[in-house]
Amino acid sequence: MAGFWSMVGLVFKSLITGADTVDDTGGAPRDILATDDVLCRYAIARFTPADTNAHIGASSVDDISDIVTAAVSSVPESEGIRIDQFFTPNPDAADPFQAIREAQLSVLNMAHRKDADTVFWGRQDTSTGYLNLYLVSDALTSSLYDLMLPQTYIFRQPTHSDVAEALRVLLNAQLVLTSRGGEQRALQIARLAAIMEDLQDRVLGGEVFSHAGAGAALAYGFGAFVLSETGDRSYCASALRVMEPYIRQMVADIAEKPVAATGKTAAPTGLKGEALAENDPAAPTSQLSELLDRVTDFSKVDPRTTAALALYGSLVNWSLIANLKARSGELSIAIWRMLERRIELSMGSPVDRALSICKLGEAMVLTGKDKENAQIVDKGAGHYRRALGMINARVHGPLYALIAYGLADAIVSSATIRDVTIPDTQVVPVFQAALKVCTRRDHPYIWGRIMFALATVYLTNGNLHKDIEMLTHARMSYSQAYEAFNEAGAKGAARAASGGFTRSENFLSQLGHRKTLMDATGGLGKDTANAS
Repeated sequence: MAGFWSMVGLVFKSLITGADTVDDTGGAPRDILATDDVLCRYAIARFTPADTNAHIGASSVDDISDIVTAAVSSVPESEGIRIDQFFTPNPDAADPFQAIREAQLSVLNMAHRKDADTVFWGRQDTSTGYLNLYLVSDALTSSLYDLMLPQTYIFRQPTHSDVAEALRVLLNAQLVLTSRGGEQRALQIARLAAIMEDLQDRVLGGEVFSHAGAGAALAYGFGAFVLSETGDRSYCASALRVMEPYIRQMVADIAEKPVAATGKTAAPTGLKGEALAENDPAAPTSQLSELLDRVTDFSKVDPRTTAALALYGSLVNWSLIANLKARSGELSIAIWRMLERRIELSMGSPVDRALSICKLGEAMVLTGKDKENAQIVDKGAGHYRRALGMINARVHGPLYALIAYGLADAIVSSATIRDVTIPDTQVVPVFQAALKVCTRRDHPYIWGRIMFALATVYLTNGNLHKDIEMLTHARMSYSQAYEAFNEAGAKGAARAASGGFTRSENFLSQLGHRKTLMDATGGLGKDTANAS
């Protein structure tokens, strides 16, 4: 009798949970995770149109969907479904950027009906056999990644093993973006880093994934970008290295052809006219800078090139933040300046313009700090101010917080270079405003960076003015930054925040001891008291 009621319970459970969603991923059977264990539920759409001549009810073969399914089905804490529908951007749309954006959002809305938050979709070129794959998710529709939304991963040989690795990188990166809590996020970061570490060994050995195609290099770059946003920037240099040939080719396709010199050939120069360095890493950077200088018709910069350059430029910025010396700040400035002009030309959304201007300001501030040039830093601060006026803090909180943080950091950096007191009355309200619009739960690393910068201002000026109240604020802020970094899985940043907390404690202890001594000696000081 007990077995009968157990069977009835299973029947009712299957009816309740399987109403709208069907796990049609195919492949080898695997254990179905409990609902609480699934962090990312992804959908895989058709990559070839359905056969209209097929019998009603019959499913036409889609080999690419099977390949994608086999590649990502082994990723832990994820679960996939199939959407038997073929999607394509509207070819008749006047603006290609708007067309791909509408297509991405339409695909994601369809996935939401199936309780999925991530979608692999695209098409296979029947003439070349190349696979054009898109990835869209709830996380990627954030204003922080708006420029990367049209990212197109083109694979030359869909059945190549590197394509499967690239797809696993993309899905593991999504798991990092969607995870919450320190332990959960740290686990997903470790899984993504393990895949990236194996690929990095090959990249450092000269591999550029030529058999798989540009999609594999872009996927590796996206994985490095996601890890950089958690504080791990050890893959930035290798990501720039593997992406460089493909980025250079994209820019070369839209750049004006150089005019052949009739006289003596002049010595090659970089973006600002400086002589090229003789070491190998600088040579490809200068070539890319020269190509960017020759882009005059911005209408040729299509959504695919824009997304790839945005990813590449973001990695250059992160490498500058980490002081890796992988690429020059001038290169990053050239990339973001060109993207800003392209978006302005296409009448892009205010979010796209604000994001590109924010990154341009960030590149200028980082370059100014590296050269110890306060004027460049001040120009970067001007770009941040421009970007702040383009967006609404309530609608685009994380982006607004990032821009406000950049503005305050630029003011602090300018004061530091000029060797003057940090104007805390100006920067503290800006940092505090950024913290109010950025939620710690959804963006712990950004929130932690802002709080850490605020704590540093409190610590610097508190120690300078011997202000116990400011040092107390610094200690509390470092403690909160430490907790946020732990939630983000950023262990290195958490250690830095712990070090700041210890310094605050030491300064407070010294001031407390000094105050006690002053009270005991009637304000005469230790030396005066001993002399008397």
